Amino acid sequence: MRTYSLSLLLLLETLGPAGTSTAQQLESRGKPVISVASMGKAVARPDLAIVSLNMRSSAPLAADALEQNRKKMQDVKTRLAALGYKNEQIRFSGDRFSPAGGQGVYYGGGQRPTGFDVYDNIYVYLDSSDLKDLDQFNIKVGALLDELSKLGVSAGSMSISPYSMGGTSLVAFTVKDPAPFEKDAYLEAMDKARPIADDIARRMKVQVTGVASVSSASMGRISQGGISNADDVPFEYLSSSIDAVPIRVRVTVEYAYSK
Repeated sequence: MRTYSLSLLLLLETLGPAGTSTAQQLESRGKPVISVASMGKAVARPDLAIVSLNMRSSAPLAADALEQNRKKMQDVKTRLAALGYKNEQIRFSGDRFSPAGGQGVYYGGGQRPTGFDVYDNIYVYLDSSDLKDLDQFNIKVGALLDELSKLGVSAGSMSISPYSMGGTSLVAFTVKDPAPFEKDAYLEAMDKARPIADDIARRMKVQVTGVASVSSASMGRISQGGISNADDVPFEYLSSSIDAVPIRVRVTVEYAYSK
């Protein structure tokens, strides 16, 4: 989740000169303010799909498990090339070691595992040209999964925004450049915040005089402890829908007021 702290002077560069008089309120930060939290949403058409896969090798010795996994990696690269995928469409997370058993952790007090697992997360990117026809897209993903399963590759999963149904997904959709949609979501959140501030001011029998400060944060990835497979993917917003990637921005606006 990206967080921004903006002074009104920065907002003026982005949004124009509409709030010049309120910039002066920044000099009086000791005065009481009305604070309003609001959220705005924009919807982007995805232009990239990410298929999440993983491969794992086990052996009594870590070096043997590593050698097996690297051989599998070469086999996967060869098969993907034969299927027409280019190098820039494929991303490997790198070899990772864990105690044997597939759990990735060892808890003291239990039976100590013998041997080691070496695993690698694989991500295959499909561009916007592959997203135009849902039936053809599903056929292509199905063929990809079937071919790589013959090499011992398993389906992975990625944590999706908590606002998407399912929570996790084998296939995630994203937008390469979310900045224009983040701005739209930000502006919507700002538009929603002002009427709330005006209502609070009316109940307080005071008058809103301007914006004292604004902070905003994008609401992309799930916040969670530990390492998620999606941490390997350099995109802020993920969706399980081929039709829409929801982009949300939360703002907290402090309004100056006078009696």
